[in-house]
Amino acid sequence: MIDLPERPWRLGDDLNENDNLLDGITFEELITTVRCNCSVIDDKAVYTEFRRILEIREQDMHCLLNRNLKAIIAAAKKGR
Repeated sequence: MIDLPERPWRLGDDLNENDNLLDGITFEELITTVRCNCSVIDDKAVYTEFRRILEIREQDMHCLLNRNLKAIIAAAKKGR
C-alpha cells in the first residue's frame, strides 16, 4: 500500500473558489448505502441513512470552513 500525503485542503493550494464546501448526495449513493447497510429496507431505513450521509457531509463542510476561514475572510475583503 502506498502512503499518500494528506492534502492540506486549503484555498489557493489544492482548493479553488469554485470547489464545493458541501458535497451533494446522489440518489445512487443513497440507494447503494441503504442496500449495503440495512437489513430491513423501508421508509425509516432510507431516512436514517440519508441523515447519516448528511451528517458526514456537514462534518466535512465544517472542517473545510474552519481550515479556510482566514482565506475566506481575506478574499471577501479584497476590493472593498
